[in-house]
Amino acid sequence: MIHDKPNAFLYGGDYNPDQWPEDCLAEDIRQMKVHHVNTVTLPVFSWAKLQLDEDKYDFAWLDRILDTLYQNGIHFILATPTAAPPPWMTKRYPEILPVDTDGRKCRPGGRTRFCPNSPRYREFSAGIAERMAERYGDHPGLLLWHVNNEYGTPCFCETCAASFREWLRDRYGTLDNLNEKWYTAFWGHTYTDWDEINVVSARTELIPGALGGRDGTFFQGMAVDYKRFISDSMLACFLQEKEAIKGHTPSIPVTTNIWGIDVPYLDLFSWGKHMDIAAWDNYPSNTHRPHQIALRHDIIRGIKKGEPFLLMEQTPNQQNWQPYNALKRPGVMRLQSYQAVAHGSDSVLFFQWRQSRGACEKYHAAMVPHAGHEDTRIGRELSRLGGELHGLGDEILGSRIKAKAAIMMGYPNWWALEYSSGPSVDLTYLPQIEKYYQAFYEMHIPVDIIHPSSDLAPYELVIAPCLYMVDDAAIENIKGFVRRGGQFFTTFMSGLVDEYDLVRLGGYPGAFRELLGIWVEETDALYPDTRNQMVPAGAGIITQNYECGLLCDILHTEGANVLATFKDDFYAGHPCVTENEYGEGRAVYVASDPEIGLIVELLRHYCRAKGVEPLIPPQERIEVTVREGDGHRYLFVLNHTDTQRPVSLPDGGYYDMLKRAEIRDETITIDAKGVVVLKYL
Repeated sequence: MIHDKPNAFLYGGDYNPDQWPEDCLAEDIRQMKVHHVNTVTLPVFSWAKLQLDEDKYDFAWLDRILDTLYQNGIHFILATPTAAPPPWMTKRYPEILPVDTDGRKCRPGGRTRFCPNSPRYREFSAGIAERMAERYGDHPGLLLWHVNNEYGTPCFCETCAASFREWLRDRYGTLDNLNEKWYTAFWGHTYTDWDEINVVSARTELIPGALGGRDGTFFQGMAVDYKRFISDSMLACFLQEKEAIKGHTPSIPVTTNIWGIDVPYLDLFSWGKHMDIAAWDNYPSNTHRPHQIALRHDIIRGIKKGEPFLLMEQTPNQQNWQPYNALKRPGVMRLQSYQAVAHGSDSVLFFQWRQSRGACEKYHAAMVPHAGHEDTRIGRELSRLGGELHGLGDEILGSRIKAKAAIMMGYPNWWALEYSSGPSVDLTYLPQIEKYYQAFYEMHIPVDIIHPSSDLAPYELVIAPCLYMVDDAAIENIKGFVRRGGQFFTTFMSGLVDEYDLVRLGGYPGAFRELLGIWVEETDALYPDTRNQMVPAGAGIITQNYECGLLCDILHTEGANVLATFKDDFYAGHPCVTENEYGEGRAVYVASDPEIGLIVELLRHYCRAKGVEPLIPPQERIEVTVREGDGHRYLFVLNHTDTQRPVSLPDGGYYDMLKRAEIRDETITIDAKGVVVLKYL
């Protein structure tokens, strides 16, 4: 449980009363009570209204709102407004404004228009954070601090260039070391003075849109370092505000809202070490499949090593940023809300409370639509959901998911893999993670998302798709896991480079050649309309042919057993799935991108071998998780179909926490888009 108030799942969302006359407050509170709202987040973008000039502030309006909310039983998350520097500030101090990748100085406008390395910006942002903490730190309605909003805008200015050089000095120590690690002898880029180093932008080493719409780069190690640097720079902004806040409210958690798991310049595992609780904004389209949304929740849970997180934003209905902003169909808002809770969220919060009258988000749905009242389809769903969450109380809060399987991922690895020129423009990282996650999801086997440096002792199986960039410590971590009896799975494009993006010589798969007992001689890139097949090799683990594509490794075994071979082309008969005994465990290699059936069959075999069983018998489009805490277990069953579905339960009794009734049946029926929350008796 993140706080002792309000003793329930946090329910509500972003509240922007500065956009409305103060006489709307009474009506807002009336409707909040109708919907069972217990928490609002404010004042996210109100810096211009709070700080009128360098030494002139106005908090009186916010005082009145906070006091009124609390008097009506509504707590609040206080957001520092530092994502939106006031126009007076950027006019007086234009060095605050960022420079884009083409070297153009940005003008005031939009949001998050600040250079994360600007001393002036950091001074102002820490200053407003401290004033807010000093003023409201003792307010009984305060639950949590929310710093800035959706970090992620990079900068390529001269201030960043100077800061980048200092960051590089800390990382490499000497220019000789930097030149070696960046491989600057290529194309005569050798540096002889630190001041010769520039930001990595479209004017220097980036090649915009070169890789299927993604940026390419002439020097991958350099470009990955710049992303590391920008992530650290924005983290420094967060930490400076956090420090200012903690000086006045040391016991109140501090977080920020991550706007997605694929923010181009944020290493979320690095950020997770410094956030008191992870929080994120979930905005799937209607085309996203349930397992893709579930994965994103699990990544956010993973950056804090399995601790509960906060769903800080979602929309109650349609969005307005996508090409086609379809409505959420009846029941979907409730279903997706419980999906977040099922994967570890202790909140269901929305953007935003009242739908804006103007500007670019006026058609983005809100809890109070332009109609102004609650008698709408979504209004009724919101009231139902709020009542249910209120009825659940605080019993589930703080409980965790315990998994015996994990998927390994890392952000520098992601960046390096997708910056690489070759072997295929179609190779992207997240779809590979999604495919292996989907296999566990369909088998109803819980899975954690972990960093390569994570403690692997809790797991029986660890999957590392396309673990392209891996350092020596991670290699030893993985080897030790397998040596002690773990099952490790990896794929093509794994183990090839070190943390500087330098190829590990001696033959692919570099870091994992000994562990896997194979040598990859060549890698064939298949055109989009070209397929091969993976044929069982007689071991009995893979029982039928499966299609594959994208890449095909041509490999030789060096002690590994062959589980499948390629069917076509000049490498027909060559191994494509192998298993190698290593210590007490096994290491499996998949040398192409197969259809999902092969992955399911493969993982099912090894799960059974290690006693890792499904939570319930697998059933298509039924999602299942279990949260555990204080000696109790809570089973979440979600029906993503448009029809009623019978679901078989494990033996034992249950208490239905939404219907408040005991269940002794072995099979229950779940409504279309329905949810069941069961407590094991």
